[in-house]
Amino acid sequence: MKIIIVGINHAGTSALRTMLAQNSTHEITAYDRNDNISFLGCGIALVVGGAVKNIRDLFYCTPLKLEKKGAKVRMNHEVIAVDYKAHTVKVKNLLTNEVFSDNYDKLVFAAGSWPMDIPNIPKEHDNLENVNICKLYQHAEELIKKGDDPSIKKVAIVGSGYIGIELAEAYHKKGKKVTLIDVEKRTLARYFDIEFTAQLEADMLASGITLALGEKVIDFSGENNKVKKVITDKGSYEADLVVKCIGFKPNTELLPDAKKTANGALLVDKHMRTNLPDIYGIGDCVAIYHAAFERPMQVALATNAVKSGITAASHINGNEAVKIDSVAGTNAISVFANKLASTGVSEETALRLNLPVASSYIEDNDRPEFMEAFSKTKIKIVYDKNTLRLLGAQIGSYGSTSHTEVIYYLALAIQQRLTLLDIAFTDVYFLPHFNKPFNFVLTSIMQAIGLNYYKD
Repeated sequence: MKIIIVGINHAGTSALRTMLAQNSTHEITAYDRNDNISFLGCGIALVVGGAVKNIRDLFYCTPLKLEKKGAKVRMNHEVIAVDYKAHTVKVKNLLTNEVFSDNYDKLVFAAGSWPMDIPNIPKEHDNLENVNICKLYQHAEELIKKGDDPSIKKVAIVGSGYIGIELAEAYHKKGKKVTLIDVEKRTLARYFDIEFTAQLEADMLASGITLALGEKVIDFSGENNKVKKVITDKGSYEADLVVKCIGFKPNTELLPDAKKTANGALLVDKHMRTNLPDIYGIGDCVAIYHAAFERPMQVALATNAVKSGITAASHINGNEAVKIDSVAGTNAISVFANKLASTGVSEETALRLNLPVASSYIEDNDRPEFMEAFSKTKIKIVYDKNTLRLLGAQIGSYGSTSHTEVIYYLALAIQQRLTLLDIAFTDVYFLPHFNKPFNFVLTSIMQAIGLNYYKD
């Protein structure tokens, strides 16, 4: 079978490896417009801040490794057109400008996503020197160099999602004066409710970060073609470096006849098939059924990218059992001594969507107070108030111990449509070294059903 893969970062690499591991007879050609693959962009802030010393450690695969498995890997090659009726693609060699066609039996579309532009910024201002985006290895190299540049003293981050906050911490560690700007009134507003973001913001302010929340960026200004200020609808902030982190748009323009969500993400089934014949969609450019929202959504996470690649490859190889029924958007962040994880839907988002939800929030120590040491833990669960089905969870750890991995089984509970009572009777252990007789998950559930034992 002749297979073409468009894009070979996390999703494409995962698909290619899986296909050849299961069936080494395939003729696979992979095209990517970049000159490197498998870069872990989630580690960019770690290198900028100095926690990771060698940026090359953020790669886990190379084109040569994939070629040794039997694939043809074509870097610096951009697929510029897809003819799904003829089963052909048009490809441009970016080094020579040669354009040629290739044919396929199956096409795996893993074109990923790209950072969104801030609306209505004049092009000449958006192109000022030191106005940067954060996605690729090349971007990382530039951001690291500027973090080490003594002439760059003030950094403005636009966007208070995960990437924005991680970069804010990284540049703060480099001794820069950091301003974090977002049109939202809270940080991490898509993932966490105020019980978690209020403490994070207080810790950021205590560290010296300037928070410009609830402000819309409307322009940049500069001198000698270098950025000098970020202008919002409520003021302006000096900046020698600006990093735009307001989100990602799926790259799906090559498939205009494919069914898509409102933001352009490809609609796929449980085996990652699009509505176009013999074309699979994987990675950041697709929308997978979200168990909490109960509709397809783009959830741009490397974990989902890898799973979708394995799923598409397995189906191409005839394995119907491997499928993705749903995702829950499970995520985590560790910044400014806040170790946070969330899954499903937050209460604020659920109420905005008029979902019939209630919530239970507690703060408690993670271990019995008779132990020599214990740490504060927060948990909030969001559930359907009529059925008690779990729809979301948020966990915060503060201290030397992290309990964020508990989010895994709560994500599974959301995917499996479990109720609070189902979860409460999960077979868990108690050991004073690790937890309390009623651990914080059970305690939050007991509070939801009126058993507030932990307060007695």
